Amino acid sequence: MVQSGLFATIALLIGWRLGVRYCHANASMNIIPAMNTIPNHNPKPLTGKLPIGLSDFPRLIREGYAYVDKSRLIQSVLDSSAKVLLLPRPRRFGKTLNLSMLRAFFDRDTPGSAELFRGLAIERAGEAYTAHRGRYPVVFLTLKDIKTNNWENCLGHLRQVIATECYRHEWLLDGNILNAEEQELFLAIKGRRASQYELEASLSHLLIWLERATGERVVLLIDEYDTPIHAGYQSGFYE
Repeated sequence: MVQSGLFATIALLIGWRLGVRYCHANASMNIIPAMNTIPNHNPKPLTGKLPIGLSDFPRLIREGYAYVDKSRLIQSVLDSSAKVLLLPRPRRFGKTLNLSMLRAFFDRDTPGSAELFRGLAIERAGEAYTAHRGRYPVVFLTLKDIKTNNWENCLGHLRQVIATECYRHEWLLDGNILNAEEQELFLAIKGRRASQYELEASLSHLLIWLERATGERVVLLIDEYDTPIHAGYQSGFYE
């Protein structure tokens, strides 16, 4: 049977205080054509093409797709006092696109974030909200492809997902941010050599290291966190 500690860690990060407070996913929406805001390029004519199957917010905006403005979700997140928020919407309601939008807004590594949100509702909400744009380190995980029929493959996929995010934050190895023991652990996680015990605590370590390095709280976004849980239940390796 599965050793489900890693599942519990992920579920705890997402589900703590579940039911106490939710993001207001049905904030007022205005249908507007997305603007082409690629720096140093002449604006393209707005085509208003439908973004069928597209859930990458920066690409959607920059390539001129029609966009239903849900950026007030960002305001709801910032106004919330909860440490963990769950977006429980039905399938095809744009949850992944909303997470991509949140990532683009908060992530200090998003290029041209001001242009991405120009003309959207969150920009009009005032400086109290726009001051958070591009300010925080972001950890983004998607578990949508972890649809395995046994625990060993599931664990392997989870190792890869977390390792990929460590690659994105490899700059933590520069300077004196991590001590020698922490550097060794970071490299083990990134190289998919960490023990299951170390892997269970890997997200917690990564958040601590990023906060230490930047002096800012870390935004953790997990898309389709329940996919491996469903796979485990359906295939008989979750307990």
